Amino acid sequence: MKKRHFVYITFSLIIAFGACKDPVFYMISVEPPLVEPLIGGSPSNFTVFNNEVYVASGRRIFSYDGNKWKPISSQPGGRIVQLAATDSYLYALCFQNSERNRNIKRFSGAGNWEDVTGDTGGYDTLQSVYAANDKVFIGAERVGNFIILYMADNDDGYIPLTPGGTNDMPEFLLCGIAYDSAYYYLCTRGNAIFATPIADIPVEFPKTVLDDSFTFTGIINLGINDIIVAISRNGKLYNVSVDAGVTIIEDISIGNSRYSTGALAVWRDETGTPRLLLAGRQDSLVYTVDSGYTYGFMELELDLNEINGIKAGSNFIEPGKADVSSVADHGYERYVSTLGKNPVNHIFQTPKSIDENMTLFASTQKNGVWSYKVRGSDTTPQWNAEE
Repeated sequence: MKKRHFVYITFSLIIAFGACKDPVFYMISVEPPLVEPLIGGSPSNFTVFNNEVYVASGRRIFSYDGNKWKPISSQPGGRIVQLAATDSYLYALCFQNSERNRNIKRFSGAGNWEDVTGDTGGYDTLQSVYAANDKVFIGAERVGNFIILYMADNDDGYIPLTPGGTNDMPEFLLCGIAYDSAYYYLCTRGNAIFATPIADIPVEFPKTVLDDSFTFTGIINLGINDIIVAISRNGKLYNVSVDAGVTIIEDISIGNSRYSTGALAVWRDETGTPRLLLAGRQDSLVYTVDSGYTYGFMELELDLNEINGIKAGSNFIEPGKADVSSVADHGYERYVSTLGKNPVNHIFQTPKSIDENMTLFASTQKNGVWSYKVRGSDTTPQWNAEE
């Protein structure tokens, strides 16, 4: 019996030793203790107003001055779904009492919030709000049909963008905006991206630059030579321009049956140079052995000298796996065991004018606002809930 007992102990030690060599066990071993988020739930997007960063969760909006987050003194009321900002106003899309009772409010930074109303053309269910270059665009719905509303920064209310014909109306909800020196590009959560001249809004309805079977989730200006890219639900990347339309960037994809959440951000180094495109990733809809470690975001290396702004031969890769990364050296395992477990709806890098460290923030789907920074006595930056 003693001999058999010794064999059992030896066998158990062998199993334990082998487990420590398993990548999943190693990721668990390096996972830092998770903290309770200061801003919990399912936060909104981030935006900058009056040289501070703003985010909302539930019924409260928080601001970040480069040191800490705090609730702002005046709240708009209702459940806040999305934020947008121009030079003059912070805008909030709010739910009042029911899913269909939604309104836009704006705040100048002093006094109270004011309601923004206008002609919806009968599309009374407001679904999304975006600001670009001091213009505001609103996605609205009427029984499964959609329209894009527009207002300049200091207008009293919004109006529908004038359609050139019924076939020009967007078939899906407005889900993102980017702009270059001449055009606004309005991305819909469906098969079309529209462009409208900056100088002529709202004289002409946006010109369709793509009409096919793809479903888009986001759009962004790379900050390199006014290059605009959009991402589709299946993680494919596209160049967008009025002259060339929408063209796929070959061999670049999130891949491996993963999906784009629509979260997009450009990560810049300490000099302000765009170095990476960050894209939120959703896990496969089919269970695999690594499910639960395949959310978070992916990184694509950029290059100022390339015609499409993307480094030749590069593809989306997980943080910490390449020489250029938003996480510190050997940070892959810590990333995977923390933010990598969380679906990410929004990613944002704080401008250096607000935060010298240019802190990277993420709104997770259900676990609040997270940040990447040094915490406590640990000198290595880590992803964790923002305290």
